[in-house]
Amino acid sequence: MPVAQSMKLLAIPLLALAVLTGASGSGPLKDNLTGLFSWRDELARDRAEIADLRQGRGATAPSWVVSYANAICEHNAVFVHEHTDAALGMTLEQVTTQFDTMHSQGLDCSSVRYLGSVNENKYVFVLRQGKKDVWYIFTLSDDGASVVNVE
Repeated sequence: MPVAQSMKLLAIPLLALAVLTGASGSGPLKDNLTGLFSWRDELARDRAEIADLRQGRGATAPSWVVSYANAICEHNAVFVHEHTDAALGMTLEQVTTQFDTMHSQGLDCSSVRYLGSVNENKYVFVLRQGKKDVWYIFTLSDDGASVVNVE
């Protein structure tokens, strides 16, 4: 076999290996190999994150925000309406209708758990509704007096 032909046969696998391992940048094989050796570290970080969330990290939620989450759990439409920002235009009847819909779909709440804050005006709660946990993020108004968004 001539040398030129054997060099061509050798160049093709070397080029493929360079592309897959990311010799010219990131590549799928190289990206997966790092995960192969670091999965235990990632798992440990994930467990620590979950533990932090269970303990409630970040800023403590104002007491009225905790009461707001409990009011959602208890389907207390009056409290929710009173503490929802007026700019959202929610009427008491609309809030009551939402709670009635949740009840008809088997989403009655049995517990509330605070997970922590995202920043100074977003607070994360988990409500046990029916057979599942539903996460809520309550965003407060600039003055911190009402809820302007529920995600």
